[in-house]
Amino acid sequence: MGMTIPKRILILGGGFAGLSVAMELEKTLARDASVEVTLINRDNFFLFTPMLHEVAASDLDLTTIVNPVRKMLRYVRFLAGEIQQIDVRSKKVVVSSWISARPRFRALR
Repeated sequence: MGMTIPKRILILGGGFAGLSVAMELEKTLARDASVEVTLINRDNFFLFTPMLHEVAASDLDLTTIVNPVRKMLRYVRFLAGEIQQIDVRSKKVVVSSWISARPRFRALR
């Protein structure tokens, strides 16, 4: 019996739209072994910008509007990196991540 390759869904960007999609897919698809969902974002946190003015006015603490993405998503894979290139035809995305002093590039298919 051969292994089946899972269908891959790649979400580029963890802003309002990207994170909302990831959270919805987490509810519906992420536990399905035949689907692999990955979110790529430059930052490993989500900043709720509509409340930023309240932090500036000292009405709220910054920790109330910043949430770590990995804690928000249990089943969706998260990759911290910057998208360098998107090739739609070959279904390939090149991502750089800053693990050390120099960037590392990774091609995702």
